[in-house]
Amino acid sequence: MIPNAPDTRDKGTAAAFSPLETVRSFYAALGRGDVEAVLALLAETIEWREAKGFPYFGGTWTRPQQVIEGLLIPLGRDWEAFSARAHGFVSQGNEVVALGAYGGIYKSNRRQLSAAFAHHWRVANGRVVAFTQYTDTVLVQDVTGTRAPTADGP
Repeated sequence: MIPNAPDTRDKGTAAAFSPLETVRSFYAALGRGDVEAVLALLAETIEWREAKGFPYFGGTWTRPQQVIEGLLIPLGRDWEAFSARAHGFVSQGNEVVALGAYGGIYKSNRRQLSAAFAHHWRVANGRVVAFTQYTDTVLVQDVTGTRAPTADGP
């Protein structure tokens, strides 16, 4: 579950909420595993970017269903108790930066993940229109066993 991010939104009046409230609601819905609420917070057209090198990197996704199929379903399939816990926020205008940490146990090798993240969000009319992920992708690759060996070693 995502602490300190209660979902108090009325889905019918999303535009009445600030960008910060929208982002907090996203983390709350993610923590509950509420895919319907996650989808309700995404604009019909979106620019969603996972960090290059992240195991679920897929370029820029432009539709909410791509985010579900390319990220959320694989996270649920591959991890036990995966979490994205935001513990700090910086908000200005329609942009929000969330600072937090990922956690979970990778199912295939039982390795535990703890990796800091920064997420850059852009919100319009109560819906997420852009997301960019920043995290230590090498750390995540080490946990998932997907890092390619380099000339200097693993």
